[in-house]
Amino acid sequence: MLRVIAGSEKGRRLKSVAGERTRPALAQVRAAAFNIAQSLVPRSRFLDLFAGTGAYAIEALSRGASTATLVEISVEAIAVIKHNLRTCGFEGRSTLVHADVLKAVERLAGQGEQYDIIMVAPPYFRGLGPRTMERIAALGLLEPNGMCFVQHHEKEDIGSEFGDLAMLKRYSYGSNLLSLFRRKDQAPPPVAPPVE
Repeated sequence: MLRVIAGSEKGRRLKSVAGERTRPALAQVRAAAFNIAQSLVPRSRFLDLFAGTGAYAIEALSRGASTATLVEISVEAIAVIKHNLRTCGFEGRSTLVHADVLKAVERLAGQGEQYDIIMVAPPYFRGLGPRTMERIAALGLLEPNGMCFVQHHEKEDIGSEFGDLAMLKRYSYGSNLLSLFRRKDQAPPPVAPPVE
């Protein structure tokens, strides 16, 4: 069962996408990402790429993010995201973009958008993680003090450096990895925080 982990909507059930094409954000990985980024979350601008059910963006909004932009191409997933945002009362603080992620980030950058936290959680084994990171770095979508996370399988090599973004820490949760990228002049977190 997919639920919001913490914040104003803690415990709220979220609808999942039927079938196996969309992989839900694992609660353990989601909790870890937000524990790592907890100091940035309040009043942040959050970008959820390959949003799936919207669980990452909804978690961010529940924990105090000012706004969240969700990008997803699947029609089925878009319907689920709309339902979940409406159920949590987050429609007014969110922007849902129904588009290919690589095209959407170009458009967002063209509008002058930047984000404090970016979550990249693409389907595994399609090479979308590195391609997306290349565009994020080239377009300057991450704020100077921001954090960008990539969720990927342990057997995927997503790279460790994209433009001025460098992978500073990698966290392992079974076969799922969470790689943290920041600007090269930002210090890495001291230790992996405990998962809630």
